[in-house]
Amino acid sequence: MNAEIDYRNEFKKDTQAYDRIVQSKHIRLIYQLEKEVLQDLFSRLPGQDPKVMDFACGSGRWTRVLETLSNRTLGVDVSQQMIFRARETCRMTEFVVTDITSEQVSDALCGRKFDVITAFRFYKNAQDSLRQAVTEALPTYLDEEGLFVFDIHLNTHSFMGVMANLMRLLRFPGLFGMSERLIRTMSMADVRRLFEDSAFEVVDYYGMGILPGRSNYVLLPQKWLYSVEAFFTRRQLCRRLSYTLLIVAKKRNHSPERVQ
Repeated sequence: MNAEIDYRNEFKKDTQAYDRIVQSKHIRLIYQLEKEVLQDLFSRLPGQDPKVMDFACGSGRWTRVLETLSNRTLGVDVSQQMIFRARETCRMTEFVVTDITSEQVSDALCGRKFDVITAFRFYKNAQDSLRQAVTEALPTYLDEEGLFVFDIHLNTHSFMGVMANLMRLLRFPGLFGMSERLIRTMSMADVRRLFEDSAFEVVDYYGMGILPGRSNYVLLPQKWLYSVEAFFTRRQLCRRLSYTLLIVAKKRNHSPERVQ
């Protein structure tokens, strides 16, 4: 483990801190665009009512969306407090409190396979060792033809990612008492390196947030901003430079025709 705080424990006690982060204007815009792409991906899945695991589900923000796309959803998180909050709004979802990277995974997951596994706002925040452990553990629960859908917020090559790395270079976190996690970035190249010796490979990816934005600071009125950003997201234009990347992966050695 790195000397930094283990992301497993980041929101275990202060669950409201997570909600404050995701309620800003900029994150709500990204959320809407991600939701539209996710809905499109589900509409193109073969069959009906896929089995879905929302890994690191937190307070259930994305689980609520997944409930509208499947009647068979499962939320997994290490935090009992987060799961308690998620149960308040996700009435159709089964929840399991467990750490899939540990030696004592809950019996509720034993032998289960899912058509889709999602992981939102996890990979960028998690420390390297946790990313690696989760990447090794998740394929156990994914069907051979299943999809792994996850996002990376604060892409290294986005405007805000470049600014974050400049702040790190100038040692802003140490000078102003900032958390290193807040300005940590991740790119598609990082994802591919992480997957290099894993059971996963990237099938496709989408970008959300071409224009600079952070928290409640955005360049355009929300309606105009949505129109501009939706144009780029739907056409997958300049996606490498987007603030958030929504990545679609699958198990190796299986046809990518799952998403057409």
